[in-house]
Amino acid sequence: MGVVVNAPFPRRRRLGNALRNVVRLVILGAWRNWVRNLGSTAPALGSMTLLLLLAGLVGMGAYAVQRVAAAQAESAAVLHVYLRDDARPQDVDALRQRLASDRRVASVGYTSKQQALERAKARPGLGNLAAASDSNPFPASLDVKLRSVNDVGALAAVAADSPAVDPVMPTSYDRGTYRRIQTVLTVLSAIGVAFLLLLGFVAVTVTANSIRAAILARQHEVRIMELVGARHWMVRGPFLVEGALTGGVAGAVAALLTLIVSLAGMAIGAGSFQRFAPGVTPVVALIAGALLVVGGLLLGSLASLLGVHRELRTA
Repeated sequence: MGVVVNAPFPRRRRLGNALRNVVRLVILGAWRNWVRNLGSTAPALGSMTLLLLLAGLVGMGAYAVQRVAAAQAESAAVLHVYLRDDARPQDVDALRQRLASDRRVASVGYTSKQQALERAKARPGLGNLAAASDSNPFPASLDVKLRSVNDVGALAAVAADSPAVDPVMPTSYDRGTYRRIQTVLTVLSAIGVAFLLLLGFVAVTVTANSIRAAILARQHEVRIMELVGARHWMVRGPFLVEGALTGGVAGAVAALLTLIVSLAGMAIGAGSFQRFAPGVTPVVALIAGALLVVGGLLLGSLASLLGVHRELRTA
């Protein structure tokens, strides 16, 4: 009579064996298949690299434009309240305290008539105007810095009611200018989001088709694994890893090219580069490269998941 002996395998050892099997079957197997089928994966790899490179360069450009727009919005968030030449000091103080106590206001400064004249002399075109006049035509002002550019119009209406404000030109607020700034910011944001969504859709579609082609090429192997009782994750896992590898390699190449282009632009013309692309530094370029690698991994994984789900479901 035979005797069955149950080997006392520790729980830690069983978990270690399971982990080694997962690495061997899913990760190492996917790596070997990815290298072996590199020729069929090359179109998806090249397409994703090109798309991620465009996304990186466009993203860097959008970041620079956003910094320029933010600087313009910051300067537009300063409201100059022009004071009457005969304004009483108590009226000016009352207006200043009223503005400073408003929660929409970050700070309130004061510019005297002499200071306004000196500033005008430093600006192109205003210097000749200041020199042609025997008197000082520039009024004193309260310089109100707001927390949001959207509150400039409302605060301008509040300041215009004060008896200390010049009735002819009470503030520097120009409704058309602020509307144009807000419109430009909205349009730039919409264009950037639409372009990135289009790139993502094309990248996912190309990679999904590549994964589907790989599944069709290994259809007999997949069928055999299913017939011998292989679990779903053992069949689908290698294809998901292959998609992640494709996206990761494409993201790494795109990140390297983006970093090279950015650093070359900074080295060739540091002054002009900062003028046309303010805020773009080596640190920003490195962060953009890291985001491209992560984005490539996510896009490749998502595309392979869609391809595997559609192809193996219909197989």
